[in-house]
Amino acid sequence: MKKLFFNAKTALILLIIAALSLGFLIYFAKRPISYGMSYTNTTEYDGGVFEGTLVFTRDGKQIITNSNLDESIETRYYYKDGYVFFLTATTDEEYDAEVAKICSDIEAAKNAPFYADEISAFRMIATEGDGYETVYTCASAIAIAKALSALLVVSAGLAFVCVLFKKRKHK
Repeated sequence: MKKLFFNAKTALILLIIAALSLGFLIYFAKRPISYGMSYTNTTEYDGGVFEGTLVFTRDGKQIITNSNLDESIETRYYYKDGYVFFLTATTDEEYDAEVAKICSDIEAAKNAPFYADEISAFRMIATEGDGYETVYTCASAIAIAKALSALLVVSAGLAFVCVLFKKRKHK
């Protein structure tokens, strides 16, 4: 068993696994949006509980599920520079016109109430007109990032142990 575990090939394989884990972790963390994954929020107010879920697709559509509504709503969005803009467009022509308007004055679009929210692969922060923030969290993205981090640490640590044992054995 020692021969199998504490050799150069094993160390190399573990280093490759660590490098791949690091690459996937960087990619996963740098993505602007976790497409296809749910961003959720649960808020208690006035004795009631509000549960909201947002799922963004790559084709510019989002599905909104809300505990106050009976069915899901599908709308369009546009992503730019860390912000997601919730569009009112229903046709492709309206979509193109609305995106052009956003791009022509990005600051005004970011500051319009209930129109733009900050987003990353892990959370979306909805800021309302009175400064109140609602945070939607993508638990799936966080879990995958944690798993990749653990794999990176374990594989890099085991590779280090293999190399250390190999060097110690040759002395």
